[in-house]
Amino acid sequence: MTDLLLVSLGTTRGLRLADAQLVDMLRDAGASVAAVATRIGWTDALRRGYPVNDIVEAVASRRAMDAGLRAHRPRALVLSSTTVALLAGRPPVPYAVWLDSPARLNRPGLLNAPLHVLERRQLARARVLMPHSPGTVAALPPGSARSVMIPPPVPAAGGDLNVARESVAVGYTPDPKAKGLALLCAAWEQAALPGVTLKIAGIEPERARAFLGRRGIALPAGAELVGMLPQPAFRDLLARALVFVSAAEWEDFGVAPLEALDRGAAFVCAPAGGPFPALGLARSLAPQFVAPDRAPASLARALEAVFASPAEALSAYRVAARAALEPYRPEASVARIAAEVLPALLGE
Repeated sequence: MTDLLLVSLGTTRGLRLADAQLVDMLRDAGASVAAVATRIGWTDALRRGYPVNDIVEAVASRRAMDAGLRAHRPRALVLSSTTVALLAGRPPVPYAVWLDSPARLNRPGLLNAPLHVLERRQLARARVLMPHSPGTVAALPPGSARSVMIPPPVPAAGGDLNVARESVAVGYTPDPKAKGLALLCAAWEQAALPGVTLKIAGIEPERARAFLGRRGIALPAGAELVGMLPQPAFRDLLARALVFVSAAEWEDFGVAPLEALDRGAAFVCAPAGGPFPALGLARSLAPQFVAPDRAPASLARALEAVFASPAEALSAYRVAARAALEPYRPEASVARIAAEVLPALLGE
């Protein structure tokens, strides 16, 4: 018998990585943990859009949960995402839900109303919820179980925050539409930043050019498409750059902006939907670095504000940013899991 069984949705590389990190934190908190992955199988052909996609994934997650219960006989469950929880029903053991954004927030509208009903029921039945961020907590349905914030971990990078910085801004647009590649390029075109380079990562150059071409947008002067950098190289770039800039339309969590802040890059962004914890941090650290709206001119002015800031102000900003990330450190989450999550699930 194991203490906890993690049921992982795992439909993207990011979800799989986050679930592996959660398993490590649960074990560091003192629990024995097994994990099962969801296999969509033949029902994958039914996925054509939301909310059908969520139901297909929830059915597959229920199969994975039932198989995991038989194989591992856990004392409690951790369901990773609200999708995994939707059709969990009443498991024979207590359960927690680890979620970045509830369906009532990222699946709005009448078409998704059945999801909202299922979600409200399952989040109320849980023994404890583990939301990723304050924005997730605020968006939970009324009547939800009590929550303990357990974000995906942002380990401290360490190192000197005040090393010489390059005149570089870094963008990250793995999904060019959702991450606002068109807005980013339009803002860069308007920004008065001679001698500064924008390096756009996370997307193959050919795909980025095709996306921009369909919209009649040319890559602006001073912008470079650096492609799919390995994680160590991307983090090294963040540690050398003066700015990380986001034009995303929506962010559920967003690890890259938090890692940028940890490595000393100032964070410039346009307002976005979703819980997006880095947006709240950016507004508290330096509101002039956050565009008031999603107009290219507004984001351009926010970019100019960073490069016009005195060195002393940016130095203080970096220190404050690193301090603001303390709740997102793995050590902080492990402590909260040990003190609040495991006693709720295991009755200890």
